[in-house]
Amino acid sequence: MSKTVIINRTLSDSEIIEVKRLAETGSTIFAFSGNEISGITQQISLSPDEKRQVNYETMAEVLQFGDVTYNDKTISDLFRIDNASVWHYHKFRVYFAVRNLMYFLKPLEQLFISFENQVWFVSTEIKPLKKLYSEVDFRFPATKPKIKFNFGNLLSYLILIKYRVFRYLISPQKNPEYLLYLSEKYSTVMDKNSQEPGSGHHILEYLISELDDRFSLLTEVLMPKPKGKSDYSFSGQQYKMSSNHQRKIFLEGFLLSGLLKRRVREQTRNAHRALRHAYPRAHGTQLSPIQKLTLEIFQSLDKSSRYYLFRYFAARKFFGHSGVKAVIAADENSPLTKSILDAAKFCGIKVVGLQHGTMHDLHPAYLYTENDRENRVMPDLTLTWGKYWEKFLIRKGNYPSDSVISVGQIRTDIIPLLLAAEKQKQAQSTDLIVFASQPQRDPELRYQAAFDVFKAVKRLPKSKLIVKLHPREFDDSDYYEAIAKAAGCTNYVLDTTSDLYQLIASCNVLITCFSTVGTETVYFHKPLIILDHLKQDIQGYVAEGVAFHATNSFTLESILSGIFRGTLKIDREKYDAFIEKYAYRIDGKVAERCIKAITLNRSEFA
Repeated sequence: MSKTVIINRTLSDSEIIEVKRLAETGSTIFAFSGNEISGITQQISLSPDEKRQVNYETMAEVLQFGDVTYNDKTISDLFRIDNASVWHYHKFRVYFAVRNLMYFLKPLEQLFISFENQVWFVSTEIKPLKKLYSEVDFRFPATKPKIKFNFGNLLSYLILIKYRVFRYLISPQKNPEYLLYLSEKYSTVMDKNSQEPGSGHHILEYLISELDDRFSLLTEVLMPKPKGKSDYSFSGQQYKMSSNHQRKIFLEGFLLSGLLKRRVREQTRNAHRALRHAYPRAHGTQLSPIQKLTLEIFQSLDKSSRYYLFRYFAARKFFGHSGVKAVIAADENSPLTKSILDAAKFCGIKVVGLQHGTMHDLHPAYLYTENDRENRVMPDLTLTWGKYWEKFLIRKGNYPSDSVISVGQIRTDIIPLLLAAEKQKQAQSTDLIVFASQPQRDPELRYQAAFDVFKAVKRLPKSKLIVKLHPREFDDSDYYEAIAKAAGCTNYVLDTTSDLYQLIASCNVLITCFSTVGTETVYFHKPLIILDHLKQDIQGYVAEGVAFHATNSFTLESILSGIFRGTLKIDREKYDAFIEKYAYRIDGKVAERCIKAITLNRSEFA
């Protein structure tokens, strides 16, 4: 019997022989881009417009998933333990996993009415589909790739954690009024006083430097991955009991304390048991195909859910009699952070979120439903960069209107000083281009963006490209070097150490896809190019008139050439309007406003 074969991964030699035999016996062979077998396969893919449609359809379905009801309870309620909203811990990760699976599934649904007699050669990332399509013969890789064991990272982490727990246990207990939570990963930042590069937190450093003795830092060092690529970054500062004169409380200490407490272990075990009882009930609800896939992926993260619940109950024990008035955090919707914040909220402590990146219609971390708003799943107070973001959270994110205040972007407090210093420097002879890379979750778009940048810069030999790697890409130098080699580009350097703002201040133009860095480039009145293969303009930079729009290497080269010749210039009026709309004020006083918003009532702050 002839079959239909779908190929979406690299095949072994024996698998290629098998596919060729199937083709000889009348089977039809389809392959996704990069997996073709010459003379045998028909290509299968989604167009940019179709991918865009998948993005929005998936987002709508994932958001609605939490509101699906079962016996007068929503799925979100089924997976809530007290204040611990487990569904929301995973919503961000689940959305991107479902979206990528739909990139695979959508073109198949367009081609076939049924998947009977089909063989899918796919990676293990496709496994969630196996339960939903039992009629398919799934062929996963027979051998697992050899992955390097990160022994050195794990050893240094173990030594560090032992020290941090010990210091937590022997340190005198103080009761701060306010706690600023952060993971201790340090980057190069400019010191406000010396204007020299130093080590600090890339988002919060200028806020930390302004905190008074009412505040302490609640910090943790995230465990490196045991195997494979890891962005673990060791720093001697992780051993120190203070940062920028602010006392630290090592979160690892109260996690161990919780682990040793029988009550915390029992609470975690009972809560996890309740989750497992909820899965069959969720499967019994009326779900769309995408929502069924959402549930499969959510359930596959069950072990992570147990860990987040443990963090929640350990943090509840810590906060129970702490006297803390408020806990503040950036990245407040990530599961590691939110599990701590949910515990604080259970104990009657105000939770404050600090905007740390741009928001848009496809950013699941900031999009909630009306039911979520009624349950106050989001922080009690969120401090945004500007009025646009404030309105976005209220109108699209369903945040309560009394829970959002604009203060400005903390990192901009250094900008007035950098601009003043840059005016004193002589003009440079080389055209300096900065490409702010991103670990895009679509691997094809991630590769194409880098390739097009290298290809365009290769054709501009008088220019120099600095690829400013995203913090999560610090271990990806080989990846970008291979792309540069494929594009034939040599006039570039990879940068993981320079302060981003110093690079923006010194460059002639910056390129990115949809990063927050684009917003920050406008703050410096520097030319911004958005490389947007899907023509989505996700952040609206082009629509606002503050970015040139490139869609491939040729349009990118043309725009760069125009900027260097002086025929393409920024629109200063639109830049100024953009800053007023999105950044409130760039006056060096954002940290000061943050502290007032945190410590004062809203009426007093206004």
